Amino acid sequence: MGDMKSALAILALFLSVSACDHGLEPPDFSGTGTILGTIEYVGEWPSPENLQDLRFVGMRFVPRDTSDFLQLNLMAISPGLKKNVTFDEFRVDEVTTGLYLYSGIAQKFDSDLLSWRPVGLYTNDAGVFSVAPNQTTEIHIRVDFDNLPVFPPTQ
Repeated sequence: MGDMKSALAILALFLSVSACDHGLEPPDFSGTGTILGTIEYVGEWPSPENLQDLRFVGMRFVPRDTSDFLQLNLMAISPGLKKNVTFDEFRVDEVTTGLYLYSGIAQKFDSDLLSWRPVGLYTNDAGVFSVAPNQTTEIHIRVDFDNLPVFPPTQ
């Protein structure tokens, strides 16, 4: 009889564990997604010698200084963007899913590898967005060349 009670207890435990919906577990962010963005440019564009490259950069961290830009595995980076336009679009496929905490348009202003600065940031929802597996996240960024964001960001 004791063996029967033990078997029933183990069966009940098994059934309760297998029936759990894991409601308190964090969502599954494995896989990749897509970031699709639009950019609006205002203000006076930098001179060509001060505008060597322009890209969307999505970071899964908040940078403290330009040396943090070396954490490429924690960033989604677009191909080069158009220059001297009022509107542009970008698409970055197969980005790591999860939260992006600091994202925007970055300008390379010198030949030095770390000569990048933000010229416009994603500001909706406190600047944070998420990318889910097999989903497309759409964002909009406004770049005002006459009022650049403070860098490094204030914490």
